[in-house]
Amino acid sequence: MVPVSRKRSTPNSSDDDDMDEPHRKRQRISPVLPQTPPPELELPHTDKMESSLYDSDVRTLLRKTICQTLAHVGYDRATEEALEAMCMEVDTYTTHLLSQVTNSMLNARRNVPIPHDIAYAFNRYQLPLASLEPHLRPPISVPKLKVEVEPAPEEDTTTKNIMRILGKELNGEVEKAQKSYIPKGFPAFPSKHTFKWTPKESERVTDPRKIREEAAKNARMGEEALRRLVKVGKVGKDRDMKRMAGRDPKSKERHELWERAMLSLAGEKGNTHTASGSGNGKEKMKDLALDERSMVVNAEKQYFRMGAPAKRKTQPQPPPSPMDEDLVPLEP
Repeated sequence: MVPVSRKRSTPNSSDDDDMDEPHRKRQRISPVLPQTPPPELELPHTDKMESSLYDSDVRTLLRKTICQTLAHVGYDRATEEALEAMCMEVDTYTTHLLSQVTNSMLNARRNVPIPHDIAYAFNRYQLPLASLEPHLRPPISVPKLKVEVEPAPEEDTTTKNIMRILGKELNGEVEKAQKSYIPKGFPAFPSKHTFKWTPKESERVTDPRKIREEAAKNARMGEEALRRLVKVGKVGKDRDMKRMAGRDPKSKERHELWERAMLSLAGEKGNTHTASGSGNGKEKMKDLALDERSMVVNAEKQYFRMGAPAKRKTQPQPPPSPMDEDLVPLEP
């Protein structure tokens, strides 16, 4: 039996390389799908169109045409892979044919193709016009060529008649009846409020008397607004003056004398203002301060004639006095 060494083995360079390598990601296992059924178990594709013609799925029309062609040749069923392969062939052939039409159109510097461009594409693919004549009368019967279209849904007549709310001015039926070139089968116009704004023209006043009355009314409103501003500013100014006067006893006494004088001038004749009391005098002084007629405001003052501003006379500057350093002594 070979003896096994119990010493710890030193790490080799290969071990370091294995440690530096990142861990490998786990491989994603794709689920195994069941096998597709054999072709004979596929459902037959009939030539009946299940969706509407006005559906945007043009692929359905192409598959319908291929199914009709296969049924005419003799096939009664086809697999999904075969139908998709035929659709791809038709798409590729049509794309290449239309690319030749586009090249002819762009080389002639036109924005819209003309029959000459289509004839050029047919010549490039060696398709004579005589080979297209048999396709004008296809061998398939006419009833099979007709497309079954789903019936249009009936209009809901239980909705509210909005024209009763909008009125005759916003009714679109009147405009449709006036235009005789609109086919009768077209739907009715929506109400005018959806695409046209209702014109509202304000009548312009030309009477000079009404114009002057309106101007006087605006000036009066401006004067009242200015009076309110002056009143608020005056109340704040009086409060500041009264607060400043209350700090000094002499100033407070002078302010009370001024209040009594104002009350005596503003009051009616025959009333004794001195015996009215301090509380009554304060209330009257407050009413006097809030009187709107105490300040005259004229809104047209800015349009008054103003005198010429007085010119200030420039005073001549005195000559500079000599410095002590510039003086020269007179004595030798």
